[in-house]
Amino acid sequence: MSIAQAEKGYNKAHLHVPQINLALLCSADTGLPTMIRSIPGSVRDIATLYNSIKQVEVKGKTLVLDRGFFSDDTMKFLEGMEISYVLPARRNSIYYETRIHLNEHLIYHNRLIKCGKRRDDDHVIYLFDDQDLKLEEQKTLYKKLEEGKINKKELNEKMKRAGQILIMSNLDIDVKEIFGLFKKRETIEKMFDTYKTVLDADKLYLQSDESVFGHVFISFISLYIHCTMENLLKKAELNHKITPIDLLHKYSRIYHIDFEGGGVITEVPKKIRILDEKLGLDIFPKKQS
Repeated sequence: MSIAQAEKGYNKAHLHVPQINLALLCSADTGLPTMIRSIPGSVRDIATLYNSIKQVEVKGKTLVLDRGFFSDDTMKFLEGMEISYVLPARRNSIYYETRIHLNEHLIYHNRLIKCGKRRDDDHVIYLFDDQDLKLEEQKTLYKKLEEGKINKKELNEKMKRAGQILIMSNLDIDVKEIFGLFKKRETIEKMFDTYKTVLDADKLYLQSDESVFGHVFISFISLYIHCTMENLLKKAELNHKITPIDLLHKYSRIYHIDFEGGGVITEVPKKIRILDEKLGLDIFPKKQS
């Protein structure tokens, strides 16, 4: 209770409890985090977006958002800030009622996706109909019907939008390019997963606002380092064999010992030297004195 930011708000379990929210922005191009902010638990997602955008330079860039931010006010705000956006609509959005011809298609991870677009005032509406996702959602809906979780009317309504993804944007570009931008949001989802599971940074045992700010700062640095190592492993095509944690463990076997008049690096195993060359880090000297 000594933390001012810990305000009552609804969490993912729909419990109204004191909490602190975290906002994370990242670059889909570099795969690196650009900002983490701690936010009072009572602040809504839209208010979070407004304040976060004002703190970073995003003009001339494209902002890819989650459907939790979807609203006409969000789109007006981003257009006023001269920011290009890719914003998926909620399933209950009236924009789904817009008639759009699915006269194009794309293949994504061996999935057939029919697609099309239509301009609506200041927006372009993109509709994607994932045939595999549609079948999966239809099965789930019929199971819910059999279990009595939904009725026939709800089933028929939900079946109309099964497998569909509707995206709003102020960019009028190829539908395949928009879908590619939309899928880049997976980058930030993966970062949040790393933040919570690998770094275990979402569990706060702190007693003041200052300690929260310090915790978030250190967590950001740790996440940045983790993602940088992950990028190095991907570039060397080693990411399927070694994780960033494994990499740190391997390098932790070597020490640099300082003493008066100089220092020395302890013996470097051949496997680590080969790994260092593949990563292009060139940390260890070729010859040790």
